[in-house]
This record gives sequence, structure tokens and C-alpha cells, in this order.
Amino acid sequence: MDMNKFWPMNNGGGNGNNNWKKSMPSFLGEDFFSDFQNLLFDSSGPKINIYESGNEILCVFALPGLKLEDVDVYAYERTLEVRGTLHVDYNGFRLIQEEIPQGPFKRTIELPYPVRDDKVDASYQRGVLVVHLHRLIRSTKVNKKVNIQNLDEE
Repeated sequence: MDMNKFWPMNNGGGNGNNNWKKSMPSFLGEDFFSDFQNLLFDSSGPKINIYESGNEILCVFALPGLKLEDVDVYAYERTLEVRGTLHVDYNGFRLIQEEIPQGPFKRTIELPYPVRDDKVDASYQRGVLVVHLHRLIRSTKVNKKVNIQNLDEE
């Protein structure tokens, strides 16, 4: 049996790469690679950079078109959660290519250490949401005086 007929790269000489590329859509389907790419690279929410300095963390989110009433930020222990809805609409125009995600989003970030829930600041400017967090430093001294009940006096 001639196995070469099953390998498009070996078809009749020439540039085997072109033959292989041409046969891929018929073998895997027209949208295989774009669907696969979206699966790998489509984020569950906005892009983020995280910065650390000493006992502080800055979480910087790219959120173009954000309205402040459409976003909520929650911080607890080692988790930061940002939920909201992005709207990038231009009245009178029809969208023909979309690379800026729109609609509802939720992004949950695991932080490198627990943070204080009483000292969280957030600001928004020019499409960037910045959340400033402070490390929760628990006291290592746990000397709690224990009251002793005198049972002899009862």
C-alpha cells in the first residue's frame, strides 16, 4: 500500500507545505483554527497587570468604554474580583470587526497574599481601572489574657 497518498506533503513533489495547508480546512473544518485560537486566548475578562511594592499591590485593568456605575470591585482575603459590563457603541455605525470585548465580564484574581478589606482604593482614568491593595499583616503576638474563675468563692 502506498502511504504517500495519505500525506499531502508528499504529493507529487513541489512545495509540500502548500499542499498540506490547502488540505487542512477540508480535514479539520473551515473554522477549526479560529475556534481553537479563541479557546486559548479569549480571556474570561479584561486584561490585567499586577504590580507589587513592599506590602502593596496594584492591579491595573484595561477597561475601555467603562462607565463607573457598570463595575463592582470586591476584595477578600487573597482574592480580587471585578465584575461589570463594557459598552463600546457608536450610534449610526455598524460593527464590522470586533477585537474589544463587550458585554458582561467577571475577572477573579488570586493575590499573592491576604489583603486588608478596610484599605482598598480604586480609581479609573483613560480606560484604565487601578485597584490599590494593602497586605494584611496579622499580629504574631497572640497573648490574650484568660480570666480565671475562682470556684472556691462560690
